[in-house]
Amino acid sequence: MVDNLGLGLKRIFRFRISFQTIKDYSKITIILSFLFMAMALMYAGMYPAFEESLSEIIDSGFAEGFEFFRGAEDMGSYVGFLNIELYQIFWLLVLGIMIGFISASSISKEVEGKTIDLLMSNPVSKKQVVFEKFIGLIPMVLTVNFLTFLAIIGITVAIDQELNFYNVFLTHLVSIPYFLAIIGIGILVSVIINEKMKASIVMIALIVGMFIFESLGQMVTDYESMGIISITHYFNPYDTLKLGEVDFVGVVILLLIAMWAMIIAMIYFEHKDIAV
Repeated sequence: MVDNLGLGLKRIFRFRISFQTIKDYSKITIILSFLFMAMALMYAGMYPAFEESLSEIIDSGFAEGFEFFRGAEDMGSYVGFLNIELYQIFWLLVLGIMIGFISASSISKEVEGKTIDLLMSNPVSKKQVVFEKFIGLIPMVLTVNFLTFLAIIGITVAIDQELNFYNVFLTHLVSIPYFLAIIGIGILVSVIINEKMKASIVMIALIVGMFIFESLGQMVTDYESMGIISITHYFNPYDTLKLGEVDFVGVVILLLIAMWAMIIAMIYFEHKDIAV
């Protein structure tokens, strides 16, 4: 029994890089959580003041100019308003950029700052370092996700609007694979590019580019196939938020993207020569 306990403690101790990553990004996690909670409270809280004008906008056909956002035709409703103002812009794009920025600098900053030798002094392989960095960033996503979900539920009750809370929960649950894919791609960029700012800029460009490709696919039928190369193509908050529908194929694809990005990152980093 003592031996089993000792083995268990050793296995937990092996994840000290993950624990350190969680600690290093704890302040950023708190800031992001409060930021997106504030966004949720602000935009949801504004809806009663804009409800009538939004209905007029829909009736006038002005919403057709927002075709690049999925669910734009329903922006006059509370669910549609949340979809456009919060999920399609701040959740998919802005939070995606922030998570991508952080993940793309997670390893490159260690290489650039010459602190990678401290990580490698642990009894772990290079693959383990990459894997533990990935694990260490997941609590950030879960914390921001859960607290924003609570904020939306709270403000919806406060302003007495109709919203299916199960669908909201499902939307936040399904968004996790989307952010895991971003972390995986970000870490892959981080092991390829040694300078953290360059790595982060490249990752931001990738996320914005994919968002634009998907938006073009939504607006122009001839370019619809362009969206396939975008990870935003595989996560549609509106369908889940409004109808409770989950694109399980999209979820699997996002998880596969995260997995393969990590596999490639671990193999690449394992064979990479690092000057320390």
